[in-house]
Amino acid sequence: MAKKLNKSDYMWFDNIQKMISFLGSTPCKDDSGSTWRPEWYGSTSYEDAVQRCTAGDLELAKMMRGSEKLDINIPATGTRRKMITGVCGFMPHVPNYLANVPNNMIWCKEEKVPKKVITVVYGSNMLSYASVDEVAKTSARVLSCIMSLERKGYRINLYIANVARWDGRYGPETTGFVVKLKDSGQHLDIIKTAFPMLSSSWNRRFGFKFREMCGWPSSSSMGSSIYGKKLRDWLDKVNVKYDVAFGYHDACEIKTVEQLEELFLQNVKKNITHK
Repeated sequence: MAKKLNKSDYMWFDNIQKMISFLGSTPCKDDSGSTWRPEWYGSTSYEDAVQRCTAGDLELAKMMRGSEKLDINIPATGTRRKMITGVCGFMPHVPNYLANVPNNMIWCKEEKVPKKVITVVYGSNMLSYASVDEVAKTSARVLSCIMSLERKGYRINLYIANVARWDGRYGPETTGFVVKLKDSGQHLDIIKTAFPMLSSSWNRRFGFKFREMCGWPSSSSMGSSIYGKKLRDWLDKVNVKYDVAFGYHDACEIKTVEQLEELFLQNVKKNITHK
């Protein structure tokens, strides 16, 4: 049986499967279930969005490979090689050999790099005029930034938030949900992460469906996007812990992956934890 939600309720999901299961407990209404304008929704139907979200979206993953020039198949290992001397190895250490030191061979030792953990919350809401292509390209920069940081030794806890405000009859209502996409100890699976991060269906199917379950009237499910300071204020209010939190509209203002990296590290300079 579906949980009864109010117009300003908030939900937390540990993974995508739990979110899909919860949203699937009630039938779709006009906003989330519409088959009109699939080029705006980013999917032909609610069921199509569920399928691509659970199975992974290969097309969006291929777009990441083509546009960002990153090899998505090479994971960040979290280790580095250190050259040391010993009694055996793959090449001689000439000064030690000439000095008759027993440790006169060189070999490599794998050692773990200290993990610098960053918790990132990305707000997926966008305005109604944002095209599917614009949403994908902007969010691809965010995902590329996360990939780049992980290659440099950072580890990312990645969450995606969908938050909207509606100025209803009895005053403004703000509701939303947060889904955990990746733990800092996990490899970033681009095929599985591409849909929630890059597809407009995350907001226009799943965001609409959640707000329908909260009792928002039909055609109001879009609401007003929450981003920037308003997003951070809402996350603080519902006690979501984060180092960096920003929305799609914030990302639109930042045109390169390098600028995004700089923003990330500026925000977490005093908050990075080591594990």
